[in-house]
Amino acid sequence: MSGYFYLCIILYNKKMLNILTGLPKNKNNDNDICRKFANTIGYKIILGSSTMKMYCRELNIKPDIKINSATQSPQYFINGIDFANEGVITLNECYKILSGNTSDNISAIEVIKLIQTENEINFVVGTADNGQHLFYKQNNLLPRTEIIKKIIELLKDKKVTTEFV
Repeated sequence: MSGYFYLCIILYNKKMLNILTGLPKNKNNDNDICRKFANTIGYKIILGSSTMKMYCRELNIKPDIKINSATQSPQYFINGIDFANEGVITLNECYKILSGNTSDNISAIEVIKLIQTENEINFVVGTADNGQHLFYKQNNLLPRTEIIKKIIELLKDKKVTTEFV
């Protein structure tokens, strides 16, 4: 068996889920973070409308956006990304599900399916202030960095890496 073939088998069998959410605090890092994320191995999820816009802008990708007729919510399709959706609401609903509660948020349910399936999870979390604190408070939502930390606490059976940027 050739070394290349063996490496392909190892990469194919590697279970890894990569989640990019939020904009970097330093806008000068946008391109590096997007390129690094694009080159990760495994499933790729982007959570956050601004995060998706940044990713597409930096990598010169045109996203395809369709309206789901059942939910009337947008569905995002980005070349090289397995799943893309709104961020903070989805993440809060993911935490709710992981905590043993139910949710009818279809996007959160899809993300949780992947989280439960994969052995390794890599979070890349932007720390830029998006100015939505009042919206979060009014809707009982935790901000991105806080909810990610709470989600990670519930993933003790997984190998989790987190990079706050």
